[in-house]
Amino acid sequence: MAELSEDSVRTYRLSPEGYSAANRRLLWQRTAAFLSVAIAMLVIYYKAFGDSWHNSSNASIAGFALFLSIGAIALGVKKGHKRSREAWNSYELVIGSDFLIRRIKDFPELEIRRDEITAIKESADGLRIETATKGRVIGIGAALDGYQDAQERLSRWMAVTELKSWNTSQKLPVVSSVLFAFLFVSFYLATTSWAIVAVGLPLLVGLAWCLWLIQRSPQLSTRLKRQSLLAILPLLAIAAKLILAITNWK
Repeated sequence: MAELSEDSVRTYRLSPEGYSAANRRLLWQRTAAFLSVAIAMLVIYYKAFGDSWHNSSNASIAGFALFLSIGAIALGVKKGHKRSREAWNSYELVIGSDFLIRRIKDFPELEIRRDEITAIKESADGLRIETATKGRVIGIGAALDGYQDAQERLSRWMAVTELKSWNTSQKLPVVSSVLFAFLFVSFYLATTSWAIVAVGLPLLVGLAWCLWLIQRSPQLSTRLKRQSLLAILPLLAIAAKLILAITNWK
């Protein structure tokens, strides 16, 4: 590969061969999220209707709705896989003399100027370009075609330091999915006021915080931000049950 001058502009793309390994991690995250939600819905359905579903038309309707809901979630996982592939194939990283730009289909273009960068960190998974603004980062995967060239160019801007905690962020979606499912089931099954408040408050705060982060993130598409607003409905339901538990303390 020919050496590039300081003022040259080059566009890098992800290697098609690297998608399989990345997709395995995404598939694990989505599977964990799907199973957590599905199990939570099954527990809630069983608690509500138990063995009465044979003789209850309401239980039969709810069971059918449950089946449709789980099917819709599974379909969403499948569509997510397709969008991930499209995002991988459309990924572009442009490095110039004093800027870098990340482009991905259906995601906002993100540009970081050289003077904005506060740290360049590297792990086995690749580089992480950080700025003083939280969430305003660019990740550069090791599967980038021309990764070494990109790493060398960026190292001229700032010394590259070791990043040890990137794997933690990859596990976060799995842990949060399981945790929220557990809290939601516990909240639904709780009958005493103290239990409802003890579980409901962290659930309410956690969901509201996640929604706030999604809306503020410069990394996420407008479509995803609009879809996340559906979380307002369970937030209102949780808040209503909390208010009833506090006003009718028992």
